[in-house]
Amino acid sequence: MGRRHGTGLLALLLLAAALLAAPAPASAAAPDQLRQVKERLDALAEQRGAPAAVSAWWVDAPSATVVLALNARPRDARAAAWVDEAQRVDPAVRLVDGVAAPTPRADPPPVYDLVGGDAIRLGGSRCSIGFSARTATGAPRLVTAGHCTNRGGDVNGANNVPIGPVRSSVFDRTGDWGVVDVGPGWRPTPSVAAEASTTRAVTGTATAPVGAAVCRSGSTTGWRCGTVTAVDVTANYSAGPVQGLVLTTACSEGGDSGGPFVAGSAALGVLSGGTGDCTTAGGSSLYQPIDEVLRSEGLTLATAS
Repeated sequence: MGRRHGTGLLALLLLAAALLAAPAPASAAAPDQLRQVKERLDALAEQRGAPAAVSAWWVDAPSATVVLALNARPRDARAAAWVDEAQRVDPAVRLVDGVAAPTPRADPPPVYDLVGGDAIRLGGSRCSIGFSARTATGAPRLVTAGHCTNRGGDVNGANNVPIGPVRSSVFDRTGDWGVVDVGPGWRPTPSVAAEASTTRAVTGTATAPVGAAVCRSGSTTGWRCGTVTAVDVTANYSAGPVQGLVLTTACSEGGDSGGPFVAGSAALGVLSGGTGDCTTAGGSSLYQPIDEVLRSEGLTLATAS
C-alpha cells in the first residue's frame, strides 16, 4: 500500500518536472520574446516580400501574441503559403481577419490629360499630340507624326513632365507616324482640343473623301478647318517621298505636326506637313490616315463611350 502511494507521488513529481522543462506556451511569452517573434516576421517580409493580403503585424501585449492582420483581398496560393510560413515562425503569431490595408497619406502625384492638339516636346523641338490609343494588352500609347519621333528618345508634355519613350517611328515612303509609350502621370483621353478652349470627343475613325469638311488641331495655330482636295497623295519631302497622305485646305504651321484631323467626332489622321501658313490665304495641310497607323501598330483608338 505504501509502495503504491510512493509510486503515485513519484509519478506526480516526474510530471511536474516535465512540465517545468517544457517550452512555455505562446500565451505566456515575455515581451522580449514577442518582440523577437515580430522581428522574425520583419525578416521574412524583407527576404520574400509580404503579399497584398497582409495589412500589418504587431505585438499585442494584452493577449501576449503577435497579431498578423489580414485584409479582404483574395488570398491566392502565394499569399496562403506566406501566411502559413508566418504562423510557423512561432505559436505566438495570431491571425486577425478584416483589417484594412493601410495607404500612404501623402498627396498623390498629379495626373495630366493627353488631349489631341496639345504640345509635346521631343529633343528640343515641339510637335502636337494626335490621338490616344491602346495596345491589345491595354497599354496606353500616344500617336503623333513620325517625323517628330524619328530621333527617338523621351517625349515630354508641354509642362515638361515626361510622358514616355518613343515606341515606334515611321517616316518613309510608307507613311508618317510615331507611337509613344504613356507612363504614370498621364491619362489618355478620347478628346481633341477644339475652338474657343473647348474639346471634342472622338467616337471612332472614318475615311474622308474629296470634298469632305475636315478640321485639325495643333499647338501652334489651334483649331483650323477646310476641305479634302485629294487623297492617296505622295508628298515629296526633303527627306524623301511619303505615300498615302490626304491633302486639305486647312492651314497649319510648324509645331502643329502630329496634331489630329477630325470630321465631326470621327478621327481621320495626324498632320504630316503642308504649304503656306495661317496668316495668308492659300495654305494647305497633309495628314496621315489614322486607320493605317492603328492597323500597322496593332492599336485601338481611345474613344468616348
